[in-house]
Amino acid sequence: MDSLLLPILIASVVALFVWGLTRVFAGGKGEKKKLQQRLVADPGGEGNRAALPLSITLQIEAGGLSAILIKIPLLQALYRRLVQAWPEMTLALFLTIAGSMCVTFGAITYLFVGVATVALAASVIGGYIPFFLLGSKRSRRQQLITTQIPESLDYLSRVLKAGHSFSTGIQMMSEELPQPLGGEFRRCYDQHSLGQPLEEALKDMSTRIDSTDFAFFITAVLIQRQTGGDLSEVLKNIAGMIRQRIRLQQHVKAKTAEGRFTGYILVAFPLAMFFVIAFMNPAYAQSLTGTPVGRKMLGTALGLQIMGLYAIRKITTVRV
Repeated sequence: MDSLLLPILIASVVALFVWGLTRVFAGGKGEKKKLQQRLVADPGGEGNRAALPLSITLQIEAGGLSAILIKIPLLQALYRRLVQAWPEMTLALFLTIAGSMCVTFGAITYLFVGVATVALAASVIGGYIPFFLLGSKRSRRQQLITTQIPESLDYLSRVLKAGHSFSTGIQMMSEELPQPLGGEFRRCYDQHSLGQPLEEALKDMSTRIDSTDFAFFITAVLIQRQTGGDLSEVLKNIAGMIRQRIRLQQHVKAKTAEGRFTGYILVAFPLAMFFVIAFMNPAYAQSLTGTPVGRKMLGTALGLQIMGLYAIRKITTVRV
């Protein structure tokens, strides 16, 4: 079975690399892109800095190694995802962790295996682990915030109806709401208390949260502060709309559960059957594992299985 290690590692590295590129460059399309364009700062800044999200602009002005790294266009997309997963972590620290794991995995694998190709594949996998954890953490955090938004808007609506100001409502939300949404409102209120305009602090918070539902809330607040109107009633209507979207998402997820489960079975069944046959009749499995053509076929099959799983996930993922 050691002869299978190299093609499996190569196929895994290629699949992880392709998937990572699609995740880094994904987003910013359709309605989400339109909302983001309405939330960015007004033109007239210095060069391209006016087009950057405020959170990135603030870190550029703060200086340091992260400010230099953020000027690279590719790392700007990575930093946006980092802010949405771990708001307090700097880009330089994250890249340092990824580089350290890359070198550590490669060195340890080379010491035990002694094959440069396998060590290179292991180093790529080790460097990719922080990016995988970043995507997982970001997804969980964004999902939790999405479920907290309707209750938070209802709470703010009641605060405004009681006669409090909007900034006071932000302070009360930061104290009463659970994490992570309460922490985001606390950071917004602290920025406003230190002299940053409330509109800019809201735009910064929208960049950190990166939710279409939350962007509706920020857009409604910005429009109301310019044109006036009953903001409490608007927030109540937005909260009801978000609840309907959440119920629809759960309904779609339940309807597509069969397709996802079928995809997992189709991917796992050939692999499980191969190990069963290899255990019951090792000589029969040697026709694949013991020849160069067989190993290439196994590597190709593994790559196709990963591509098929990715295609099934894309088909069964319906954005609401």
